[in-house]
Amino acid sequence: METVDLQANRGRCGIRAAAVGLVAATLTFIATAVAAHDLAPKSVRELVRAQGYKAPAPQGTVAAREIDVVVLGRQLRFVATEWRTFTTAEKAPPSPRPEPSRVALQGERPLLHRVTSARPDQRITILAERRPGSSDLFVLAVDLCPEAPAGAGAVQR
Repeated sequence: METVDLQANRGRCGIRAAAVGLVAATLTFIATAVAAHDLAPKSVRELVRAQGYKAPAPQGTVAAREIDVVVLGRQLRFVATEWRTFTTAEKAPPSPRPEPSRVALQGERPLLHRVTSARPDQRITILAERRPGSSDLFVLAVDLCPEAPAGAGAVQR
């Protein structure tokens, strides 16, 4: 006849019960943490493409909007003929945010200097990124059209 050690069985059952309880508590914690987070897509960054002229714009220019731009500590009036915003979210936000009436350009000084030194007849195209709703634009590229004549592009300090 076989002898059964009841104390050993009770110990193993207690360990199993504790393990099952620990797993259940962990799953409950994870489910609560997931449910507490907003899973809606968020736009982490926006790309802004602004094209236009320093005010006053050339005659005949149709302005999409006018905006105050602070660049290198100076405030300029910018007449935008085109202002486009691209978001990096998976889905578009439910309602577009109103664009600010004043923005600050930040970035590398040579890029910012191109904006401040543009002639009145030069069309300025700015590609920048920002956090959604922010009025700080981090400049990635600046294009001037027509370009300055050869030798006229020296940077003044």
